[in-house]
Amino acid sequence: MAHDEHDDQEQRALRSIEAINAGADIGDEAFRLANEFTDRHTSRFAAWLKRRRS
Repeated sequence: MAHDEHDDQEQRALRSIEAINAGADIGDEAFRLANEFTDRHTSRFAAWLKRRRS
């Protein structure tokens, strides 16, 4: 994983923690983080498959 991508992911997680501490719904924040994670890895896998098929 690229350093910048790791930093972005960490910043999103920290923002979620801050939001939870401020009263946000923990389930909603966890759901958002999980969706971002899944979308990011699904895109990486799809790109890998596309390169492999070429």
